[in-house]
Amino acid sequence: MSSPQPNPGQTVAITEHGTPVAASARCKNCDAVLLGRFCVNCSQAADVHVPSTLELVHEFMEGLTHSDSRLWRTLKYLWFAPGRLTKEFIAGRRAAYLPPFRLYLVLSIILFLIASLSYTRGEAIRFDDAADPSGSHIRNCDDIKFEGLAHYPNFNQRITHACKEIVRDNGANLKRVVLATLSKAMFIFLPLVAFLNMLMYWRPKYRYAEHLVFFVHLHAFYFSAAIVMLLASNAAYAWPKLQGTADNLATLLGWLVVIYTVIAVRRVFAKSWVGAIVKSSALALVYLAVFALTVAGVFIYAALQL
Repeated sequence: MSSPQPNPGQTVAITEHGTPVAASARCKNCDAVLLGRFCVNCSQAADVHVPSTLELVHEFMEGLTHSDSRLWRTLKYLWFAPGRLTKEFIAGRRAAYLPPFRLYLVLSIILFLIASLSYTRGEAIRFDDAADPSGSHIRNCDDIKFEGLAHYPNFNQRITHACKEIVRDNGANLKRVVLATLSKAMFIFLPLVAFLNMLMYWRPKYRYAEHLVFFVHLHAFYFSAAIVMLLASNAAYAWPKLQGTADNLATLLGWLVVIYTVIAVRRVFAKSWVGAIVKSSALALVYLAVFALTVAGVFIYAALQL
């Protein structure tokens, strides 16, 4: 009589008579006993062999085209149903969509990656001496002084050094540091704007988490629109004949962002159209003011790092 053969993933025990028997298979992640194709303790698959290249390609394509339909459903509602993803999240219907912060993070990475690769000649800033009618050329960085900071000579020296570095490479290095810093600054900007928006809604009052999720989804849309704009701009940079199309697309997306925001505010916070427009206008003023301060702070910080 032949000895029992162990299944893949099973350990083999030896009896006192030297007869091998298959012991219970255990999860390689948490060491729990496996009772089926998946671990009942941590949900990891029982079969975790190192995949072949063909299996990796198949897994990638399946994840890209299926992903439990969550990716495509999320993107569809993100673009064509303003505010719906936030409403679904608040209502507890979450399994059918990508988590808000994961969606935001993925689009953020894509946006800043494309932005960092844009303008292949590296000219983030151009300086033109002839364009300054006053005759004070920006290339003379030694003339840049802040009189109010006369007691802090080190600061003026750092500004002069930063100016020379920006002139030297047409701002290419400044652009790199700005993009790296801005992507991190958004994680401070986003919660702050959500808090300021919460202050405008006292009756009815919404929880801070609801405002935060709303802005995460809103920025996910803004980032996706910016990605389209950047791709169109880069295409026009490579093929100048597309410049007119790129400009029209940028104008269209600019208006779409405004309309999208108003619709999203009305859908999530249950206001009338008039109320939604008023609230959106107030939100735009607060948003632009805080964003301008954030960008200014990022540029100053980035310049001082050169």
